[in-house]
Amino acid sequence: MAIKAFNKLKLPLVIVGSGSQINNLKLIARNNIKFAGEVSEDELVKYYMGAKALIMPQEEDFGITSIEAQFFGVPVIAYNKGGSLDTVINNRTGIFFLKQEVDSIVSAVAQFNQRPVFDRPSLVKNAGRFSENNFKMTFLDFLDK
Repeated sequence: MAIKAFNKLKLPLVIVGSGSQINNLKLIARNNIKFAGEVSEDELVKYYMGAKALIMPQEEDFGITSIEAQFFGVPVIAYNKGGSLDTVINNRTGIFFLKQEVDSIVSAVAQFNQRPVFDRPSLVKNAGRFSENNFKMTFLDFLDK
C-alpha cells in the first residue's frame, strides 16, 4: 500500500529491511522508491535522522519502530489501529489514517505535508514514555500499590 501510495504521490520513499515479498514490491515500485535492504544500526540512525516521517501502514501489536522514529524526532504516519494508538499521539507526534487503502495513505501524507512542522521535543518526550527506565519505575510503582 505504501509503495502504491508513493507511486501515486511521486514522492520519495525509502524502505528499510526486507521480507518474503521484497522482489514483488520492487516490481511495482517506481524510481522515487529506494530499497535500502537490511542496514546496520548506524545506517538506521542515519535514515531516521534524514527522514521527514515514518510510514506505518500495518497494524502492529506494539510498534517499536514508531517509538524509534519519535526518539529521533521523526513523526509517524500510521494506520489508526493496534499499537500505534498507544505510541502515536494524533496531530502531536504523528497523523493517523483510517483505512488500509492507498487513497487513505495518500490523504494522510497530503495532510502531513500541509501542516506545520511537528515539535521535535514533543516527539522525543513521547518516545521517552517507553524507555526502559520509565518502564521499570512504572512497574515498581504498580507493585508498590
